[in-house]
Amino acid sequence: MRVSLLLIPLLLLHIPIVSQAAAIHDAAMEGDVAAITAALDAGADVDESDGSATPLYLAVFMGHIEAAKLLIERGADVNAQTTGGPALMAAVGTGKIDLLNLLLERDADPNSDRDGEFALHVAVTLDCFDCVKALVEAGADVNAKAMHGKTPLHLAKNRGQREIADYLLAHGVVLPTPAPISMKLASADVEKGRTEYTRRCTTCHEAEPQGGNKIGPNLWSVVGRDKASMADMRYSEALLGWEGVWTYEDLNRFLFEPMLTTPGVKMETPGVPDETERVNMIAYLRTLSDKPIPLP
Repeated sequence: MRVSLLLIPLLLLHIPIVSQAAAIHDAAMEGDVAAITAALDAGADVDESDGSATPLYLAVFMGHIEAAKLLIERGADVNAQTTGGPALMAAVGTGKIDLLNLLLERDADPNSDRDGEFALHVAVTLDCFDCVKALVEAGADVNAKAMHGKTPLHLAKNRGQREIADYLLAHGVVLPTPAPISMKLASADVEKGRTEYTRRCTTCHEAEPQGGNKIGPNLWSVVGRDKASMADMRYSEALLGWEGVWTYEDLNRFLFEPMLTTPGVKMETPGVPDETERVNMIAYLRTLSDKPIPLP
């Protein structure tokens, strides 16, 4: 029986077609240099995505340095974006320093990111000191803030990675210091401070004379109290190492942006960068006491 000519196009839709793009992605995953070469010679696009990643990203992700070299030599864009970010993001990690250096040498952006998380943050999170050094030496921003405001130094201190933290401090970390506010407290709006406190702090802090701790310590009589002194609280090394009582200026510095001014703290919040709001809140915190300490 003859097949109608009208049905031939429909039948062809069900015939598997050899895709050079599929071939090059499979070859990149396997690190098969010969197969990658064959696919490229047959016309495969060196930067074509399989819907998620480029061949270079896949080769780097799987740790195939020779495949990565070939793809770059054949024109792969080292900064091409994928769902996992550019290839550099896949090169950060223990055992991949050669791949990381290869990409950086071929002009990969040391400030590459994936959904607001930078390569340097990933290097710190994975405790890859060699990766941190390679990225910083290539120009990574040591003060970059990830989507939630965390800096590489904050991550390192929070995880007790002292060697990495010391390296970052020696390579351009800036710890911001807000302008003094003590002389502005007398004219502060305490009621607005109460509103700011309620909006920002009550989820994590109690503030009653006989109240207990929540996620954070009770803030009753916090002004003038020894730092990191509340019982049954697990404080960060950053606070345990900060001696003295909570003065007005210490609170000013801390509340400005805790993860920037006091890296390593457990209070991973954006802080109160607006000076007027911060002054009002500190003035309100002063009132949370049976005997508020004198204003300057």
